[in-house]
Amino acid sequence: MVKLLVLSIDAMFSSDLAQLKCRPKLAPFFQRCLTVQDMRPIYPALTYPCHASIVSGNLPCIHGVYQNLECRPNAKYQDWKWYYSEIQCQTLFDRFRKAGWSTSAIFWPVSANAPVDYLVPEIWSYNDDPVKIIKATSGGAVDHIIERHRDDVDFTSKFKLDRFSKNCALDIVDEFDPDVMFLHFSLVDHTRHGYGTHHEQVQQAFDQCAVWLEEILDHIQVRTPTEELSLAVLGDHGHLNCRGNLSMNTYFVQQGWLSTPIPDQLKDCEVYCHAAGVSAQIYVNNKALCPDMEAAFRHLQDEGWLFSWYNKQQAAEQGLTGPFDYVLEGGEGYFFTNAVNPSFFTPVTAKDGGPWIGKHGHLPTRGEKPPFLLSCPGMQSRQLHDHSILDIAPTLCAQFQLEQDGMQGENLLEVQA
Repeated sequence: MVKLLVLSIDAMFSSDLAQLKCRPKLAPFFQRCLTVQDMRPIYPALTYPCHASIVSGNLPCIHGVYQNLECRPNAKYQDWKWYYSEIQCQTLFDRFRKAGWSTSAIFWPVSANAPVDYLVPEIWSYNDDPVKIIKATSGGAVDHIIERHRDDVDFTSKFKLDRFSKNCALDIVDEFDPDVMFLHFSLVDHTRHGYGTHHEQVQQAFDQCAVWLEEILDHIQVRTPTEELSLAVLGDHGHLNCRGNLSMNTYFVQQGWLSTPIPDQLKDCEVYCHAAGVSAQIYVNNKALCPDMEAAFRHLQDEGWLFSWYNKQQAAEQGLTGPFDYVLEGGEGYFFTNAVNPSFFTPVTAKDGGPWIGKHGHLPTRGEKPPFLLSCPGMQSRQLHDHSILDIAPTLCAQFQLEQDGMQGENLLEVQA
């Protein structure tokens, strides 16, 4: 059986491809490769909603993952949407397993308790041994491998976490030889957050991910020759350079719409802003405030603080639905925060002292966009441009003869260059 490795390099841009294509070990894959540049993400362009779309072929209004984080005002630690049960439709995990493939997923977002044979879920605990929660939601088959590499389970270091993922992948390949493996690296995304979209630190992070990819391929190729191995490499979203954050909750306090201290329960807030990077989701319990709030949003857009804003129906037209009432899109150079700050706008500083940091969560039409590479035995090399991350799942399903029902994306193998 043909083996498949699917690698998501979080926040990989299409402009990063040159760093992959120049690596001699990867050359055989690029000689038989579908390359799709500038894949549109979904809204909001956040890691968890995007990865749910990548494996389901559907928008958030279908799969149900509309944010990275749960909305819990005043919570010291915000839980993420870690659990596979958040996804309300079939995914590639289901489809490969139904077709009889043995499956593995390592630190793939929204995968805790997923129906995967050899699972290392992306999940963490703020108050307990972080390995404990990973093992509790892994299904148990690879707990000994997770334990073996526990020293790298350090959520303050994306380098260590990605090295943990890589080492787990090597051991799972060596011990279980799964038919398909899904793997997620977050080092590039973390580095763009800290230094901005294009920085020498980003290049170094990407090179490190490429080295880890080559190492994993070396292990797979011990049992599976290159001519029987398929490889998919993809990004999930872009980034925008941002110079400061906007606190809509500060603005709401100034308008008298939100009391301080902010209530612990969302239901006790008249209004509340839940930040989503460059976008924000606004909850309104006191609907009588809506006319004044919409007037305020128009004013903030006129002043350049907002790029755009959407009511519930307009957000749904973008493929985004959830329990919120409005969605705001930050103006050029701005992202959102949940915090109540001394002022509405707070400038930020990059890790090297520069004026920009990278943020995402923006509209699919803004900023640089990710690529999708698919290399399979016998495939003719060709290039496409300007498609959607929704197309990844149906394309993989078509290539590997899986069921293709219930997906909004299109099969790129049928698209003419």
